[in-house]
Amino acid sequence: MFTFSALIYDGYKQQLVKGDYEDKTQFDAFLNAKFGVYVCMWTAKEPTQKVIDAMLHASLIAKNTASENQTLRAKY
Repeated sequence: MFTFSALIYDGYKQQLVKGDYEDKTQFDAFLNAKFGVYVCMWTAKEPTQKVIDAMLHASLIAKNTASENQTLRAKY
C-alpha cells in the first residue's frame, strides 16, 4: 500500500491530492473519475504509515532475535 500525492491543475485551480492506493493505476483511476480532464504537474509515491510501522516492527524483532542468538552463542 502506498500514499500517492499529486499536484494537479483541473482547468480552474491547482490542488494537492493525496490518497492510499495499491498501485499507480488505482490512483490514476481515482484522478480520472474525480477530475476527468486534468494536468498532473507533480506526483510522488511513498509507503503508507502502516507499512512503515510494519517494517520498523519487523526490523526491531530481527535485531532482538539477532542479539538473543549472540547471547546464546556467548554462553556456550
